[in-house]
This record gives sequence, structure tokens and C-alpha cells, in this order.
Amino acid sequence: MIDYQKIERVCRESSAISGLVIDDFLINYAASHDKLEHEARVKLGKYKHITRNLGRSVINYLISQYIAHRIFRKDGLISKYLKHSALKGLLHEQKSFLLQQADTPWRFCFSMITANPAHDFYEMEDVFSQESFLLYSPGTADILKSGNKTLWFNLIGFNGYCWQSFGPINAYKSFEPDDIFFYATETTPYLEDETDIINHIESHPVPYMMLISGSEYPVTFHKNDQVVINQAEYHKGSFDLKQARRQFEMESANNVHRYSLKGWDDFPHFAYVYYDKDAKTLLLTAMTDKGFSKLAGALGSEGLDIPEDPDLRLNPAMLVTAGNILNRTIVLNPYEELFTKKTSPAEQEELDKINNVMNLILPDINAGREPDLQALSEKTGMDVKTIQTLASNLFKSRH
Repeated sequence: MIDYQKIERVCRESSAISGLVIDDFLINYAASHDKLEHEARVKLGKYKHITRNLGRSVINYLISQYIAHRIFRKDGLISKYLKHSALKGLLHEQKSFLLQQADTPWRFCFSMITANPAHDFYEMEDVFSQESFLLYSPGTADILKSGNKTLWFNLIGFNGYCWQSFGPINAYKSFEPDDIFFYATETTPYLEDETDIINHIESHPVPYMMLISGSEYPVTFHKNDQVVINQAEYHKGSFDLKQARRQFEMESANNVHRYSLKGWDDFPHFAYVYYDKDAKTLLLTAMTDKGFSKLAGALGSEGLDIPEDPDLRLNPAMLVTAGNILNRTIVLNPYEELFTKKTSPAEQEELDKINNVMNLILPDINAGREPDLQALSEKTGMDVKTIQTLASNLFKSRH
């Protein structure tokens, strides 16, 4: 039987030593001696459009976390520091603590909670390595008080009995493992599998730290259906569903046919098949799992061998977050715009105005401040009542 009280005492002792040796000494030492603070700020500087909305204290925590990882990661600086004269004045227990940390490298990981066996203890599973580990984290308990989280991103170190987190704990309301896989391959297209992603997170953690900017986006549901992007692409050669009018309606644009699955082609499912006559490829898309399953089933009934699982399953929150962090528009369906009704100049102007107001409101919402509605009205030309409605809707979506 696991003695959680004993392990908790070890955790508290480790935290106390960590505070003295790492927080108060090593972080500052590494920041100046190896210019790691400058290194961290340069890497974070690539994402100024994200960090400017996080606040100075969050940025400082991220910098400390980055430096700690550089010290204690595999092949980190701790092996060099242990030989340095600056550490000779440490107490025996402090030196032993650092030796233990050097023996078991710290690492960043995305994980899910599988059990809560005792107060402040969590059984976690790394979503890419499938490794299970015991985590002691009072901070996790505090975060869970605000509602359920789907995924966690921690920098963790081992104390001899269990793992403990260091620095900011990123907890996401809507991101799932497939979302992180998608994000990783958008940052670096050559990543192919889970091992590649684990190595990339270890060598380039800053892009993953930036996912904190989307941590509050909620999972979107319509009744019992989660709104989630499903896509799959197949090379099928010639293809024709003209005889399947009982199930599909067809329209064409620029040598592309779009087949709409009747009864499933409207909100929230949007189940469509696109056939590119030039590339001879099929693209199946749906905005719900059920919609994609129905689409695959309908194609199967027409004699096509279509797997039920999509190639891509992505929460819209990740699509938005990844686009914001990488500062570019991510196009998943290149055919969609062929069948999208063009927005009139007047409608576009109104949409641009709304987007502008939303961008101005967001920093206040993230910081927990009340937006200055009158100042926003004067700046944007939008009436106060409309801005108040937008602010209220944005606040609800973030909490």
C-alpha cells in the first residue's frame, strides 16, 4: 500500500530545497553566467504578438521555467554546475538534491489525469509516450477548482518517490492529444510520429509554452454533439455520385464537385465530400464525429471502401490558437472557398469592425478587467450597447 503521507513529506522537503537552491540561486546564476535569461527572451520575442497579452508576471514565470529546463533536462547544464566552485557552499542535503535531479532529467510533457488517489496526488499518463507517472501538485488541485481540464502541460522533475511540477502549469479546457499532434506538425512539418514530437518538445519547448494563450477556449457542443473538425483524404481515381441522389446533392465549381449528405449538411454537422477531378482525390469533411461517421457510412453504402476514422480530428479552438501563435492562416480545406458565398464590402466592413472590437476587448477579459466601453466606442465608432454585448459573449466563452 502506498504511503501518501510519507511521499507528501518528501515532496514538501523537496519543494523547500528547490525554493532555496533552484529559485533563489541556480535560476539567477544560470540567467547571468550562461546568459539564459537573454536566450529565453529572444525565443519568446518571436511570439511578441502572443506574450503581450499574457502579462509581465506570466512571462517571468515562463522564463524561469525555460531556464530550469535548460539546467535539468537531459544533457543539461547541471552536470557542469555541480563541478563549479559556486556550488561548493551548498549544504550536504542541497548538494544531494541536485545530484538526484541530475540523475533523472526533468522533462516537459503533455499528460492526462487518469486517477486522483490521494489529496494533491494525481496518476498521469503522458499522451505521446503512454508512460504513467505519479504527480504531486497542489497547483493542479487549485486549477481543477475552476472546472474540468482535458489536457495538462508541465515541466516535471523526480524526487525519488514521485514527480513534481516546476513553473507554470498549463491546463487546457478543450485541447486533446490530436490537437497537440496537429500543432506540432504545423510548427515543424517534418515531424512524423510521437517520438519525433517528444524530442521536439524537449529541444524547442517555447512554441508549446505559447499554447497557454488558448488554454481557456472551451469545448464547443451543440446539444450532445461536440463541434470538432473531421477530415480524411483519399485517392480514388474516377469518382461519381450522380446516381446517389437519394443521399447526396451535388454542385460544382472549377472542376471540383461538392456532394452534400442530405440531412447532415447543415449546422452543426456540415458533412460534405469534395472531389477534385484534376487531382483525382476525395476530401471528406464534417464538423462532428457523428456527421463524419454518417458520411463514411453513406459512401460505403454506395460501394466505396471508406474507413470510419478520419485522418484529422481537430478542435476549432486549436485551429484558432495555432493560427494566432504561428501568425498565419491555416487552411484545412482548400475547396471550401469555392462554395462560400462572397461577403459584400458592406458586410466585410462590419465584420472587420466587430473583429477589431473583439481584439481590443480580449486583453481586458484575459486580465479580468472591465473593458472601458465608452473609450472603445469612441475609438471604433461602434455603439456602447453592441460592444457590451460582444464583451459579455466573449467573457462567457473564456470562462
